[in-house]
Amino acid sequence: MALMSILRNRMHVVLWSLLILFLLSMTVGGLVGGANIIDQLLGRVNPAEAIGSVNGSKITPDQFNQAVSMRLESLRSSGMEISDQQLSNIRLEVWNAFVEEKLTEQAIKDLDIFITDDEVLHHLENNPPLDIKRLFTTENNEFDEETYRRALSTPGLMDWNPIEAWMRDFYLPRFKLQKYINQSAIISENDVKEEFTKRNTEYTISALHVTNSSIKDSTVKLSEEELIKSYKSRLDDFKRTERRHLSFIKWPKRASLQDTQRVKAEALEILMSYSNGDNFEKLANIHTQDPSNQVTPDSGRGGDLGWFGKGQMVGAFENAVFNANPGSVVGPVLTNFGYHIIKVDSIKNKNKNNAQAKANHILLKIELGQKSRTNLRRKATLFSYDAQDYDFTSAIDSHSVKKEAANYLSKTDFFIAGLGPSRSAIRWGFNSKINDISEPIETDDYFAVFRLDSITLAGTTPFEDVRTQISSSLENDYKDKIMNTLANNLKTQFLSGKTFQNLKDENSNIEYIPSDKKKLTESFISLGKSEELIGSLIYAKKNQLVGPVKTFRGYSLIIINEISNFDSTAWLSQKDMISSNLKLMKENTVYRNWMSELKKNADIIDNREYYF
Repeated sequence: MALMSILRNRMHVVLWSLLILFLLSMTVGGLVGGANIIDQLLGRVNPAEAIGSVNGSKITPDQFNQAVSMRLESLRSSGMEISDQQLSNIRLEVWNAFVEEKLTEQAIKDLDIFITDDEVLHHLENNPPLDIKRLFTTENNEFDEETYRRALSTPGLMDWNPIEAWMRDFYLPRFKLQKYINQSAIISENDVKEEFTKRNTEYTISALHVTNSSIKDSTVKLSEEELIKSYKSRLDDFKRTERRHLSFIKWPKRASLQDTQRVKAEALEILMSYSNGDNFEKLANIHTQDPSNQVTPDSGRGGDLGWFGKGQMVGAFENAVFNANPGSVVGPVLTNFGYHIIKVDSIKNKNKNNAQAKANHILLKIELGQKSRTNLRRKATLFSYDAQDYDFTSAIDSHSVKKEAANYLSKTDFFIAGLGPSRSAIRWGFNSKINDISEPIETDDYFAVFRLDSITLAGTTPFEDVRTQISSSLENDYKDKIMNTLANNLKTQFLSGKTFQNLKDENSNIEYIPSDKKKLTESFISLGKSEELIGSLIYAKKNQLVGPVKTFRGYSLIIINEISNFDSTAWLSQKDMISSNLKLMKENTVYRNWMSELKKNADIIDNREYYF
């Protein structure tokens, strides 16, 4: 009976979990292409019907919004406040997930992967997925295999149909697909030995390092002809999308004095409730705005802060606590977090440096109130009306506000410098005409009014606009050649009989490392750590000259002074773990490459710009 009761109580969890898994089966993660207006005109994908499509398979607005809502609900239930930026990130994650899942579904179909009843039964009996195991856990959150086996062998205890459907339609096809992809993730014993060597073998080296700072800027002289030639050879690099240039005025959404007084009054009302006999912990769970108080959506910690010492809390809070008597309630105490009502439970070593206190608190944040919000919106609205009736500059003068600029905004941008996330403002900019004035637009932190100043049409960026970029790139290329030549000259001189010390004495602009002892997973003095450096040292011999080796800062010549002996004991204890880790990394790389190739060849239409 106990088992029956447990399973019945968990059945709603089973069904809900599988529903979520089905809905999120549309998601894994990926990269997308851009919307194509020709596609829209030809009727391939109507934005009103689909937020996008992958090889003709539509993603409907309802599907997309449902997945976003589920993600938001999950985060909000944990106490997280969702900003505009976070909302944008969630939408991107969901979009990427839909794209990847669509491609995965198509790959399963193309490879003719199907699942039999016997396969479902085999996996349930011998290899149950982690998502199923989680439904059968002990109080210690461990898999209860005995309960699982009893439920499996007695089908009447619970409805297995949704689980079997999920296994057949979602889990096992992807399990098989992953095994198929992983076939090319091969790790050799040599790969394992290389990784072991990197982790365990110590190399003692001496080195000369020719770096960027070794080459004076005056050494590199570029002609106008060279710059123009480079520009013409790289025209594709300088293709640009249409850009919009905006001016804006902003009003910060800061709490007013009235908001501070309002929150203080709320704190005093809570204190009165406590004085009238209400339980402090219950009041904390109802009123506190401290996110760390929440345990689940339906329960809290009663404002419990546990034990803390001096120096762990902000000054005003700490002073209030350690100057109070145990058992007392103090407040409202104002800090940069807001107003606190504090119940001091216990104090140890009160007058000593190691004093500790145990307390509960109620935090009331001082936030912009509705009246203050309305006043700010009114200011922004009046400015917008004046700017539309007269002009933007006159409105700035009459309202004594400061103008800021948002230049070179692209259609898909999300951030505006000095303002933060403001997708709605960017959308407005691309739907407006030059000199249009916006209505007030609200962001997380501001109200703002915008003017569209100018439009830069799509095309090739003019030479003058990228001159500095081209010059810097060419200078770096020339410096790289000079550094390489200098390093090879030093190598020739070394082979002719000079020592590293001799060469350093004759070339004060190069760096000399007399000795450094490191494993290849560590960073060498001056040289750093790079794949080029590791590749040059891993098979080097004692007393060998290596180089010139490309580093992040230039080129190095290296002498191997000592190499530690191969540790057979460590090899025996580590090789299996290293092999397993490398296999997993290789599988992840193979999968990413496989998915990237699918995306590259897919017909992906993205209509998100019409929605967000």
